Amino acid sequence: MAEALYGPRGYYTSKRPILGARGDFTTTPKLTNALAQRIANWIQEAWKRQEQALPVIELGPGDGTLAFDIRKSLGFLVRRKLDYHFVEISPHLAERQQEKNKGTWHATLKEALTATSGSALIISNEFFDAFPVRIFNEELKELFLDSNYREIWQSPTTLPDSSLFQNPPTRFEVAESIHQWFQSDLSFLKKGEILSIDYGGDAQEVYRRRPLGSLRGYAHHMRLVPPEAYQNPGKQDLTFDVSFPDLIRWGEELGLETIDLLTQANFLGTDDHDGAGGAFKVLHQRKT
Repeated sequence: MAEALYGPRGYYTSKRPILGARGDFTTTPKLTNALAQRIANWIQEAWKRQEQALPVIELGPGDGTLAFDIRKSLGFLVRRKLDYHFVEISPHLAERQQEKNKGTWHATLKEALTATSGSALIISNEFFDAFPVRIFNEELKELFLDSNYREIWQSPTTLPDSSLFQNPPTRFEVAESIHQWFQSDLSFLKKGEILSIDYGGDAQEVYRRRPLGSLRGYAHHMRLVPPEAYQNPGKQDLTFDVSFPDLIRWGEELGLETIDLLTQANFLGTDDHDGAGGAFKVLHQRKT
């Protein structure tokens, strides 16, 4: 999954359209600027709480639409205080972001936090769902693929850290790579706040809807489940539903305080509780 998404010929590192009508999927900022307006308000609220205009770091900024609309929503006088940093692994997406935005670009969060002396507001929209995952079944065997992309279940040498093992679903994903990223990059945050927006929830919520697991692919706006999701690596998106209890616990290990975990509908103040507004969650954490 890491190779298919981020390798030399990976989905996110290759020069091809992935967003919008000509791509494989569409994100909320491409459909409406409501999310950008709400995040712009959240930034100003956070500046008041922090009693200073902390730099803003956006993780995985897509084509730069969210950042552009956030800046526009802040207004002329307020946006003059905005020190915006982009964390983008893809040089091709970074080029698209730079066409419509001003700021500073970094390859890693560690690099961005070093530039901001460890203080920042960190925002992301559909960032964690693109991390590589390990897949297990209720017997705690791990999924591997052979050279023909056929599934093979084997006993793992070690189990990663996840609350999902407490009551294992039939088939589930563990994002060990996110836990490692928390320890390697997010640990450099000394002071600030984090706003993470993604689809997912707790084990009951996610795997009641997806008892055969949440890993899936998207190509030309069509949803692909295993085994089709394994085909054409590097030419389609791979994603999964994020375990927010794990994000919270891993954050607490770094001294992050959980302020809120809301649905996107509640965060935006809309009635879309049965659609994307209910499936997406908004996690607000703080480091003091």
